[in-house]
Amino acid sequence: MKGRGAPAWVFGALLGLPTLSCGGGPDVILRTAAGVEVTAQDIDRQPLWLLPPGGAGWFHLVVQRAAAAPLGQRVLAELKARVPLPEAAGLAIDRDIVELSVSTYSMKGLDFAGVATGHFDVARIAAAAAQYQGGPLMPPLTQSQYAGRTLFMAQNIGFVIVTPQTALFGNEVGIRRCLDRIAEGRVADDLPAWVKELLATPNATFSLGVDLTATAVTAALPARLNALRGASMARGIGNFDPPGVNLAATLTHPDHESAQSSATGLLQGGGALNMYGRLLGLGQPIRKLETQAVGADTQVVLAVDGAAVELLMQRFLPPVPAPAPRSGPGWADTASTLSHISRIEP
Repeated sequence: MKGRGAPAWVFGALLGLPTLSCGGGPDVILRTAAGVEVTAQDIDRQPLWLLPPGGAGWFHLVVQRAAAAPLGQRVLAELKARVPLPEAAGLAIDRDIVELSVSTYSMKGLDFAGVATGHFDVARIAAAAAQYQGGPLMPPLTQSQYAGRTLFMAQNIGFVIVTPQTALFGNEVGIRRCLDRIAEGRVADDLPAWVKELLATPNATFSLGVDLTATAVTAALPARLNALRGASMARGIGNFDPPGVNLAATLTHPDHESAQSSATGLLQGGGALNMYGRLLGLGQPIRKLETQAVGADTQVVLAVDGAAVELLMQRFLPPVPAPAPRSGPGWADTASTLSHISRIEP
């Protein structure tokens, strides 16, 4: 909702100025105090290992799968319009970014760190970032040095390229913790098991989840939402196929009775949302909602009307500037088109 959470341009802030070595051998990103060489190949092989442990929330998006659906195209267009760089940088989310992953933390308040993979034109991005003076949706960028590289920050949100295929973004605390892992030779597989399970799901356009026991913020959610009462984990996968947003999710509870209560509460909540949706001129936002309790889990299948989602975006997101002419084909235009899912099983 407008005025809540991170600004709308956060997910467009994916680029920055790298510190890369030259030569015929592997690009050494940094030699740690222990003498460990961290190469570009190491980073690109497992970019998600840059994220610190202890994440509470998770979101992952396969960009080209999103671009294959009408609503996904609209979402990407909104993100692209908020990229804090001019067209001269040669970046477009829908053509040059392959995947996005964001994790939230409670390090010094509510922090987040993200990883983007794709193709970044280092020279063009560096020049454009250094000259960017702000725009209608984002304040000017400032430069700072940390862990041997340059961060570009707009207030407390920033970005940096780690390799020509991997970029970090997030708030300042989140980015610095990622860079600390490189500088101190602590890049390792610290992804939670539930995140790995989500990423292993074939053909999903996006995945998301939250550990409701991880922080004080997430632990407060079940007390505020009856449908989450007693739940310890919420996670799901989805796509942007018709009718708009399709989600298959699971809520984990301590026992079957709690799971059954959650299933009933979600159905009641869905009916109430449709009633309010009609009053607000949104038609019938929830086109499908099925719930069932299986053991200690509440399984949910949800379909949301794409027209209602677009209308909400129009009402609550600030208008985007007029689009600039496209500067030419990007790297992702030559990649093979990924298939998208037509439905998701619960």
